[in-house]
Amino acid sequence: MKPPGLATFLLGLLFSTPLFAQKVPDSEYRDFTGANGRIIQAVLIDKTDTEAVLLLRNGQRANVPFDKLGPQDQAYIKSWRKEQAVFLQKCRGLTIRQCLELRGYESFPFRFESNSIFVDGKINGKPARLLIDTGAGTSLLHIPYAESVGLQVGPLDEKIYGVGGEAPAGWTPVPAIQLGEAVFKDRRILATDLLKDKPAGTKSREDAILGAEFMNKLDAVISYPDRRIFLRPDKSDQDEAGLADGSGSTDFRIFKTKDGKTLRGKVVSKTPTVATFQLVGGKPLQMPISNFGGDDEIYLKNWSEEGAFFLQHCQALTVQEILTLRKYQSFQFERRGNHIFVDGTLNGHDATYMIDTGADGTLLHIDAAKKYECQVGPMDQEVWGIGGKRPAAVSVIPKLTMGEATLTNRKVLASDMTRGEESHEEMGFVGLFGADFMRELDAVITYTENRIFLIQR
Repeated sequence: MKPPGLATFLLGLLFSTPLFAQKVPDSEYRDFTGANGRIIQAVLIDKTDTEAVLLLRNGQRANVPFDKLGPQDQAYIKSWRKEQAVFLQKCRGLTIRQCLELRGYESFPFRFESNSIFVDGKINGKPARLLIDTGAGTSLLHIPYAESVGLQVGPLDEKIYGVGGEAPAGWTPVPAIQLGEAVFKDRRILATDLLKDKPAGTKSREDAILGAEFMNKLDAVISYPDRRIFLRPDKSDQDEAGLADGSGSTDFRIFKTKDGKTLRGKVVSKTPTVATFQLVGGKPLQMPISNFGGDDEIYLKNWSEEGAFFLQHCQALTVQEILTLRKYQSFQFERRGNHIFVDGTLNGHDATYMIDTGADGTLLHIDAAKKYECQVGPMDQEVWGIGGKRPAAVSVIPKLTMGEATLTNRKVLASDMTRGEESHEEMGFVGLFGADFMRELDAVITYTENRIFLIQR
């Protein structure tokens, strides 16, 4: 006897139920496959130990035993959590920024100069233009800037390496580095001439490069679609909120009043003019929204029950789960020291790329470009970086992939990226996956989860 198809089986299980409270976008429906290969579109909204609860396109629900579904569907259901359905039903209107700020992250708008990311901070109490550079193994100060803010640059008896070669550097004591509420005290940072070999009169875009060691320490999230960087200030040396001792949690956000006072709490209710906070430790506080300015005032005006619902019911969702629900694909990145690497392909060949937010454009190693069948032009261009400049060639990449994201016929530069006698095989990667491609693919980088997220619109 021929087994019933999945669609027939589901019809037998349907029971009368009100329509789903909120219309589900078409993009959320998934193809579920029965053991006999029949397909039905539905959304998983709940599960038991033995059954999946599916919402069908007609608005009704069906309880389907796991063994009536294919192995891929069973694996999907096994990894699925109730919070995901709640998020899609009740919180899908929240932006990435809102989801992160609700969980205690402090965020800063960043600006693009070419494709590089810049934020404003303070070093030794003085304003500083900071380049956020995931490709920098260590943070760096520009010597003229360091000296201008009263720092003592040590002997230039160290060497640092970059795309342009090598440069001398010296250790420099830094009393304080500040980015919003995140403060690092009494650090030693290398200082170098970031304009090595540049023409006289050239001005540096950055006063300092903030490298991966700080991003890792602060559980940073870098979001190209939001044009913001998110940090956990309670992970820095200055824990004003008192979270390090376990007295609070990441759903407490930092707020600053117009008169300079700082509080950390979560909004529990509001009227059009007054917000009610629960502070770390449980104390309630009411304050007029007009007492706050800038991003905090905007946050309070935009605060909604949707956000409160998220904190109550979806707090356990990871950044990965939230972005996956928004159709991002993600990749675990590999750490080598402070550098991060992701696997992909180059013209059909397996390849590893260094993720580099400090590189305005993607850059290939010249030998890798030739080996993997890129169209390499004459070495009549220049590439600049720490250590000076090197000759480069305009090269065309017929096809580059990272997961399902596919880039075709892209022009990039290729140059010698090795050090000394090192070959590109010993280097261990084919080039830098730069900010040009990350902007195009709306990348999000999370240091907490060691993942990079991409989406091709």
